[in-house]
Amino acid sequence: MLKRILKWTGFALTGLVLLMLIAYAVVHFQMESRIHKVYSVKLQSLSIPSDSAAYALGEHVADIRGCNGCHGSDYGGGEGFITEDTPLGVLYASNITSGKGGIEYKDQDWIRALRHGLGKDNKSLWFMPSHEVYRISNREMAALIAYLKQQAPVDRAVPS
Repeated sequence: MLKRILKWTGFALTGLVLLMLIAYAVVHFQMESRIHKVYSVKLQSLSIPSDSAAYALGEHVADIRGCNGCHGSDYGGGEGFITEDTPLGVLYASNITSGKGGIEYKDQDWIRALRHGLGKDNKSLWFMPSHEVYRISNREMAALIAYLKQQAPVDRAVPS
């Protein structure tokens, strides 16, 4: 009787392990396909202002949308909201200034990243909360881009 119970327990555990491996494989391949997916978006054209009123509005939009919460107060990137204290690991936010290790974005690249959460290659920018900025007005978007482009260069290489 005991051998029979042990035999069926072994079958059940083996089945459970196989089921977990299949579930892992499915999730892994779905994530891989999302990571490498290239999206097609039609980018709008915005006139980016350079006046002090636009700068102030852009600063306000960046503050209320939490841009510096991830990218840092100097926008030089570093540990984002998932830090070494988090058991899952560390999430690094990009240096979005024009300094060494920063990004070299044209206006369309900013629009692609902020409105659609996509990088220059039209692939997803993971954890980029574009849903937070997607619905802001064109005036606010242009002001935000103007503000971010005028930030002082920060020389900081951030791990990807």
